[in-house]
Amino acid sequence: MQTKKVVSVLLAGVTTLSMAMPVLAANGDPNLVVTPDTKYSTPIKADSSVTLGLMPANAYYQRTGFDSDTDAAKGLKVSKINLGEDKISTDFTYGSKTVNGLYAGTVTVKGKKGQYGPASLHIVNENNTSAGIDMTVYVEAAETQKDVTVSKVQVKDLSGDNVITEDEQNLSVSAAAKKTSNPFNGSEGAAQSYPTAGDALYSLAEAEGMSFEQNEGYVQSVTDKGENTLEAYTTEDWTYYGWNYCVVRNGKKVAEGDILSASVLEVEEGDSVYWAFGTMDQANEYFNGLK
Repeated sequence: MQTKKVVSVLLAGVTTLSMAMPVLAANGDPNLVVTPDTKYSTPIKADSSVTLGLMPANAYYQRTGFDSDTDAAKGLKVSKINLGEDKISTDFTYGSKTVNGLYAGTVTVKGKKGQYGPASLHIVNENNTSAGIDMTVYVEAAETQKDVTVSKVQVKDLSGDNVITEDEQNLSVSAAAKKTSNPFNGSEGAAQSYPTAGDALYSLAEAEGMSFEQNEGYVQSVTDKGENTLEAYTTEDWTYYGWNYCVVRNGKKVAEGDILSASVLEVEEGDSVYWAFGTMDQANEYFNGLK
């Protein structure tokens, strides 16, 4: 994802080659990706803003960049706020920058004063609106929020081996910032100031003598007190097995969980939080049957 377009080829023994060769402009490349310094899930400090960097990429998701600084400055648009419009200002600021010699567009997103929690934005390339990407921003609270009590937290193996199945009721869930032993504490991509579905997993792990590993807000593996571990993997036929989650509130699945990582989705009093290991299809079938 870090390769500039090939501009020319030099052949030994050839001193000059005068042949016009058509080149597909980078402005209209089929994909839109983040710059190396931008995360797909980015925090916004309370009463502040964050600037996201994005650029075109080819069919192999290799970064190509816009054709010029001017093109980059007018190349991006927030086409839709998927969720969280109450958390952020809808007045976006667009600009440009150069990253590793490539032209990137920028979008500055400002959190609303006094608000906290996640938002999801769909950003497109104005030169090719089919090239789009969903970006998560999450507004941190000005003060760390109080603990909440969830009705249930469960982990369950759906892959067929039933390696790990644990659950607890009426667990207190703290914001990651309150628990230094919480793997989400201080982690990139994980909210620190309010309790999340990811923090609910930590509450279960603490209660049951379990542990888990995460990377930038996404759970990679879970180990129970019997030292049984379920870790994400991909089979030879490219079937992915991993950890998925679902939050049920007032008898209904919280739809935001289909877009956001568990480490930024806030949990509320009385929620139930389910973690399932398996394929996405297995997890969705299980989650859709929950009430």
